[in-house]
Amino acid sequence: MTVQTEYQQAYNKRLAAIEADPRLTVLSSMNQPQDAAQKKVSQYIVFTDFKFDEQKQKTNSIYVYTPFENVDKYGHSKADYQSQLLFETNRWDNGMHITILETLGSESRLAFYDFENMGLAQLALKAFINLATKADIAQVDGTISSFDKVNLTKLRHIFTKFGFTIKLTDPQTGIGKISRKM
Repeated sequence: MTVQTEYQQAYNKRLAAIEADPRLTVLSSMNQPQDAAQKKVSQYIVFTDFKFDEQKQKTNSIYVYTPFENVDKYGHSKADYQSQLLFETNRWDNGMHITILETLGSESRLAFYDFENMGLAQLALKAFINLATKADIAQVDGTISSFDKVNLTKLRHIFTKFGFTIKLTDPQTGIGKISRKM
């Protein structure tokens, strides 16, 4: 069996599992053959556990799954997702707060492959912006912690690409805020 066939089977199996779970919603997907020379994945599923309901405050996530370098020798996915954007919705303030935007990488204890620079965080952020727009959210914000200082240049690039303003409150430690009016 070729790697591409294994990726296809893993993709189909994961998509079927997401679609069968009533708690999850597929936000976007792409199922193109993977070219090893590409920097971005071409097989992915972006999904969420967010539901439009009357609950005023809640925490949800947007996940990105790809079979790329995520299939074991038996053709099974090693991880259910490789990127997660955790966010809180506050209908009282009509805002959303990004808590974590994480892509499994070499620093993660769960990592088996470095998923950095593959566009997964950008897929999650794009889906998040679309979700916030559909939910009529007025303001999105988040906090940059000292842990993020190592990747501050990358964070600045990604968030400004999606219309966020970044204000560093302590440039030495990398602590700051991100915000975007919708």
